[in-house]
Amino acid sequence: MSRASIVGFCVVAAVAGSAVAAATAAAEPEFVTKAVVGEAVSKVPFSGTIGATFFEGQKSRTKVTCANQAGQGSGITGEVTGPKSLGKLVITYTNCLSGECAVHTAGKPEGVVESRALAGKLGEVAPGMPGIKLFSEEEGKGGTVVAAEVCAGIAKVIWKGEVTGSLSGAAGEGPETGKLLSSFKLTFAESAGVQKYKGFTEGPEEGILGQLEQVVNGSPELSGWSSIDTLKTVPSTWGLGVTK
Repeated sequence: MSRASIVGFCVVAAVAGSAVAAATAAAEPEFVTKAVVGEAVSKVPFSGTIGATFFEGQKSRTKVTCANQAGQGSGITGEVTGPKSLGKLVITYTNCLSGECAVHTAGKPEGVVESRALAGKLGEVAPGMPGIKLFSEEEGKGGTVVAAEVCAGIAKVIWKGEVTGSLSGAAGEGPETGKLLSSFKLTFAESAGVQKYKGFTEGPEEGILGQLEQVVNGSPELSGWSSIDTLKTVPSTWGLGVTK
């Protein structure tokens, strides 16, 4: 098997140079195996586990919490589809509650919340730190990310917009120096309904900020999303890594 066909994926920020200038600038991150995804490899499937998760309204401070115990069906699946893109990403939460009321997505068992199919973009959320922005694959950035019912339909809640998280484990500067790992972390962090990262610090979307909005029975407010997801390529023997 050639090096270009070894399937894992990395996040790479390469150094771009100019023939007429002495200064150099860091390129935007890219998904790679031992080559850039979308060139030698068309896509890389992945799956993962999700830790305890909550969504918090900025004004109301109400929370929907999901315990996501192992073995009860929670998890994440998706594909890296190109140098800076993800697709077909679906997150399933279990043991979801708002206060003492069970929360579920329509058509799912009590306590089970499932996201819509999500797309994602890769960028830099802080100097040297890559991150992923998720949003509705069908509707785009303003579309529904998750929809659920509370207390058997007494309240209906929709989370829409976008959410940005950070990727851990960065090492190296490209496909040749990146370190393949068994897994990496995707972390969504918030405080009092305000997302820690709201967008990218470089590239075409530099300075374009956004986060989730939750709409409960028609009443909107900003909403933060907190979770730590552990992602692995499928099968796990492919390996994966994150480079700076």
